Formats: sequence, C-alpha cells, structure tokens
Amino acid sequence: LQKKIVYVKRLVPNNDLLKYRSVKDLDGFVPDLSGSATVQFAHYQLKFITTPGDAVYEVSVLYDSKQAKVTVDLKSVSHVNAYGDLPHCIVDKNFFLALYCVCYDKIAGNEKV
Repeated sequence: LQKKIVYVKRLVPNNDLLKYRSVKDLDGFVPDLSGSATVQFAHYQLKFITTPGDAVYEVSVLYDSKQAKVTVDLKSVSHVNAYGDLPHCIVDKNFFLALYCVCYDKIAGNEKV
C-alpha cells in the first residue's frame, strides 16, 4: 500500500523542441520553429514510500497518450532504502519477490514474543 508519494517527475520535450522544424540559415544557428510535433510518450519518475515496512521505491514508467497505456518495467523498480530481514520468509523461495515483500511476523503488532 502507498503511504506517501515523495515526488513525481514528468519528462517530456519542451515546447521549443516540439516546434523545431529545421534551420533558417546556412550556418545552422537560426532555428525554424514553425513545426508542430506532438508528444505521444511521457516518462514519469516516481519515488514513494509504502506500508508496511516503510519501503522507499523509485520507478520509471512510460505513458502512451495515444493508447492511454502505462508501462512499468518491474526490473527497473528500485528499493532504495535498507530492508534488512523484512522479507526473510520469501527471500530463499523467490528472490525477486523479496524486493516487494514484508513478512507477516515483521509487521508491527505481529512480532513473536
């Protein structure tokens, strides 16, 4: 579950780049900004904290505005803070899932005495 969004960055070309068509002079110093390109894709970088475990993640996602589709490459998700033995119950069975898991006995209130 999401506890807090730390930041979201939207990465798209700026308007002048979208207007660029070519150059007006022979030296290539004067741009022709009469173009009208549109942005189909936007990259988003997100950093968020989850609960339980206060895990901090960073992820990049791709948004295709023409198809209204978001793509997340799960291999690009980074768990950026130390998580110690929170995923001890799964790490030997599926190391990939350990990135996302907090074992039940590590959740506050469920520790064995």
